[in-house]
Amino acid sequence: MSVKEVPKPDFMDEEEWSKLIATRDAKIIAAVAKVHVEQYIAAGGEGDTYYTQGGPTCLVTSVGRKTGNDVISPVNFMQEGDDVYIVGSIAGLDKHPHWALNLEATPQAWVQVKAKRYPARVERLAGEARAEVWPRLVEFFPLWGHFQKYCDREFMVFRLSPLEQ
Repeated sequence: MSVKEVPKPDFMDEEEWSKLIATRDAKIIAAVAKVHVEQYIAAGGEGDTYYTQGGPTCLVTSVGRKTGNDVISPVNFMQEGDDVYIVGSIAGLDKHPHWALNLEATPQAWVQVKAKRYPARVERLAGEARAEVWPRLVEFFPLWGHFQKYCDREFMVFRLSPLEQ
């Protein structure tokens, strides 16, 4: 399986891009994510654990589609009101990220933004709903749009809305 070359976007400097592209491998991303989750929880989402790759990061707990166990993933997000939007870009690799496949299989999740953790209703946005929000997502976090340009699969987009407790 080959990984498509992606040119450096104009909105990133050479050093930022080199660091990002050097880790553009599913196994490296998984290993870094595991450490990131531990650091995020320990720091309450503050400092370097919150702002990564040029955007804010939350933790999403999904139900593993194969194991049924909780799986915690650090994910860049955009917030509008109480809703959190996440995009399954995984740096434009050719497969959807595991967390996105998990949310598709079992649309329930917990979201942690900094120290606040809450259960969320999960809605995968497709068709017109995805098209309506996509320009705002790309304006907010340009890497999503950049990687989408060079990827054959359409990135999954989810809206996570807090459940009343």
